[in-house]
Amino acid sequence: MLTRRSVLATLSAASTLGFLPAASQAQNSRPLVMTDARGDYGVLAPYAHAISGPGWLYTSYVFDTLVDQDVDGALVPGLAQSWQVSADHLSWELTLNPAARWHDGRPVTTADVVFTFGYMRANPHPFVALDAVETVETVAENRVRILLSRPDAGFAGSTLVTLMVLPQHIYEGQLAPGQFTDPAAATGSGPYRLASFDKAQGRYLLERNPDYYRGTPRFEQVAIIRMTPEAALTAMRAGEIDVISDLPYDLVPQAQTAGIAVLTTASNHPERIVFNHRGLFASRELRQALAHAIDRVSLAEIAYRGAAVPAAPGYFQPGSPWASEPPPADYGYDPAKAEALLQGQSWARDGAGRWQADDQPVQLRLVTDGRYGRVATVLAEQLDAFGLSVDLRVLEVAALQQEVQADTFDLMLRATSTIGDPGAILGRVLGRSWSNDRYPDPTGEMRDLLEAQAAAADPQERLRLLHAFEALYARELPSLMLVNALWAMAHDDRVSPAFLPDGVASGIPMALHKSMFFR
Repeated sequence: MLTRRSVLATLSAASTLGFLPAASQAQNSRPLVMTDARGDYGVLAPYAHAISGPGWLYTSYVFDTLVDQDVDGALVPGLAQSWQVSADHLSWELTLNPAARWHDGRPVTTADVVFTFGYMRANPHPFVALDAVETVETVAENRVRILLSRPDAGFAGSTLVTLMVLPQHIYEGQLAPGQFTDPAAATGSGPYRLASFDKAQGRYLLERNPDYYRGTPRFEQVAIIRMTPEAALTAMRAGEIDVISDLPYDLVPQAQTAGIAVLTTASNHPERIVFNHRGLFASRELRQALAHAIDRVSLAEIAYRGAAVPAAPGYFQPGSPWASEPPPADYGYDPAKAEALLQGQSWARDGAGRWQADDQPVQLRLVTDGRYGRVATVLAEQLDAFGLSVDLRVLEVAALQQEVQADTFDLMLRATSTIGDPGAILGRVLGRSWSNDRYPDPTGEMRDLLEAQAAAADPQERLRLLHAFEALYARELPSLMLVNALWAMAHDDRVSPAFLPDGVASGIPMALHKSMFFR
């Protein structure tokens, strides 16, 4: 039988990097061991980590941002111990914590902050939006001023919580940061430093930063290891690991029966139908008809075997801090209403009950990739039962992208994020990228609302505008939110993770924010 000692010994023996030295038996001297089914997210450095939620999150243990979040998702000091905003919301003055140090002992300075903004403008980072930033300059010792070209209501809640500050003395002169994977690339200012990384084995060892300016992290070491959820559950029962970051929902009952603490949440990355607005579904009434023809409750039960709930059609999902209460009217399963809407668009059934438009049979081309194949199959069966023939194509992502960009589809099935600061919504809904809703917004009303909320200085006015957008989205259906998958993670009593209400930073739906290392 494996023990915690044998798990740690296996880690050390499997890696020439000497992963885990012998640990004492003190509760917090033993490494906190976290499992992840993927394991390899690249070097934990801002440009070297995998472009994914977990990649950014694990890197945030090593690199700090100017503004951070607490366990409730509220904005709290990070490298900036305080900040002030001008009345017009165009000038931000941030005072750095003078105790902040890089892992090599050098102080974190305003020069590092100014350098980081300039470096990320020259080398764009996919998680960091700098389009509103005009200038960044040092105005006093430990104080930096950021001037914006336009008000940005989400500047602190998006840019300042996602931009990891870089050490100028390390990154200056690095012309290809994505290829900078030397150990020095992981010189951060966060609570842990990267001690070793085994790419082949998908294992990381992080060591506590004893001089961390925000206090001493609880654990001397944190190990992140690749392990299947099934194996991880067995190991957790034996007391060998502390956290399963990605517990499949169908294993939740098994974990709970074993007395293991489990946290669950709706992913708020619902799978949705993206309509071809330049084709058959330019008509809002046809989009609404399809919404009533789909049984989303049954879809969640069959395709996800209970590991999902029906998604809300108004973009924001229940529990979102941006959602209105009560929510916009839903599209319940109502075949009669769907039929009436189709007939109102001059559609009719033939003698076999199949739908026709302009006396021609209707066949909907539904495209997706392999991740959503099961949901797509159940969806196609429902539409077929309603009399709509479906040509289902499960494609490689590159081929799917080509289909959408060429407008040679009617419906696409794909997930989207609905969490994080709403500043990114305009691109997700109106943007022309193949994975966006690509909604043409014929009246311009949706763009007006999204642009106004992004610039609103008053939080209540911003919320009012977002609620108006939510109602408009539910009426117009740029896409149709179908099912919201349920996610889970497991942990022992050495650590207290929590899902943040609107996700970590840009909306990462994981319960492993670094605040758990301090409580």
